[in-house]
Amino acid sequence: MTTPTLLLIHGLGATNGVWADVLAELGWPSQVINVELPGHGAAAPSDDYTVGAMAAQVATACANGEEVIAVGHSLGGAVALCLASGFFRPVVTAAVGLGIKLAWSDADVEGMARVAAKGARWFETRDEAVERFLLQAGLRGVGPNHPAVANAVIEVDGQWRVTQDPNTFAQRPVDPAGLVGAANCPVILGAGQNDAMVSFDDMVAHVPNPRIATGAGHNVQVDDPTWVVSLIHEVANL
Repeated sequence: MTTPTLLLIHGLGATNGVWADVLAELGWPSQVINVELPGHGAAAPSDDYTVGAMAAQVATACANGEEVIAVGHSLGGAVALCLASGFFRPVVTAAVGLGIKLAWSDADVEGMARVAAKGARWFETRDEAVERFLLQAGLRGVGPNHPAVANAVIEVDGQWRVTQDPNTFAQRPVDPAGLVGAANCPVILGAGQNDAMVSFDDMVAHVPNPRIATGAGHNVQVDDPTWVVSLIHEVANL
């Protein structure tokens, strides 16, 4: 049996480099597509950062009818579930959503809109811009030499900023019941034990067996890549 392509989708504020530690351990026997979401890293900006629009853009990285296992983190997890609906180019055989924020308050939505409205912050040095990226991506513990930083900042006219389009922050709540219900394949939700954005109870309301990475935080693919690798191999055998 041919192993499907593995499609990796990072989360809000990150770059595709956050999967580097997973890829170093994975040894995937087929193609791996490690995308960057629109408005992040080296990817072009967009005028539409809704989950559906980003899913449509991510789908263009895959061939028509290509079988893929979609693994996404946070916002990327919601995109992975959206792709699993079958309305896009690839045929998703299994979808994994890690650390997806499932419960939103009005304050959460308003806070995201405020961040988006502030626009980009400019810095005198690359180091300052990198520090800003690591802070807003929740990656301060990885250090400035992690592969996630490679496409994360840019110099323009002698000043530095994070490459992420601030408009990407203006996210609306996902519809977890709708996304899971529309999936045409097995769906697994998981998160780090210490993920402040999603809990076991949030996930078990939508899937029967959420997975928890002991001791990990929101960026579980960085905190415990071995756990993520094991989960991916498990999903490949579903």
